[in-house]
Amino acid sequence: MGIRTQVKIITNSVLDIAYPNDCVICENDLKVNEKHMCLSCLYDLPYIDNSEQVRDKLDKLFWGRAEVERTYTLFDYQKGNMVQDILHLIKYQNKTKLAQFFGTKLAEQLDENSDIDFILPVPLHPKKLKLRSFNQSTLLAKGLNESLNLPVKEKLMRRVVHSDSQTTVSKYERWDNVKNIFSIPNPSKFKDRHVLLVDDVLTTGATIEACLKQLLQIEGCKVSVATLAARV
Repeated sequence: MGIRTQVKIITNSVLDIAYPNDCVICENDLKVNEKHMCLSCLYDLPYIDNSEQVRDKLDKLFWGRAEVERTYTLFDYQKGNMVQDILHLIKYQNKTKLAQFFGTKLAEQLDENSDIDFILPVPLHPKKLKLRSFNQSTLLAKGLNESLNLPVKEKLMRRVVHSDSQTTVSKYERWDNVKNIFSIPNPSKFKDRHVLLVDDVLTTGATIEACLKQLLQIEGCKVSVATLAARV
């Protein structure tokens, strides 16, 4: 095998990783104008209706728990639906480009006249970040940045308590597990700022509520929430 052939094979392999040529859901070949998912699978996803009625329902998810300016999400999350497959692909099969891709789609849900100052991804504990090598919330935030041109501030909040996966515990156990797990080393960075807090999925809201508990203690800090999916 000649050197040029070897280089071509290596180049194609790298391109296949960076720009996969099959749909991550149905595995059919992607057409030139398709990225990560074919148009058919994209069309079948359970998108959240962006009507005022649905948006009010999203905002009410935190009523009585924390004062949130606005809550944005792209998909309706239900156990067993295609969104669960997408979240699994991102978190456990390293489909990092897919997260950024959907971050750009999530940006379309935000108000055009929003006064948001910067994007804050929900942080992972350093142990989990080292194990996974990426934070899916940060990837979503970077996708949002591509469309909104808002800075991503991923080091302004820290996760100081390591906890195991929350997927198999009750909602009450989730709330108990995430108490006081976040810290903000420099609160002045949030003073009189409107923050867009970003996470991958909103189910019980326990993790996001723990972040809000820290943020809303800061003078003048306002928070909106954006997630890839939510259980509405």
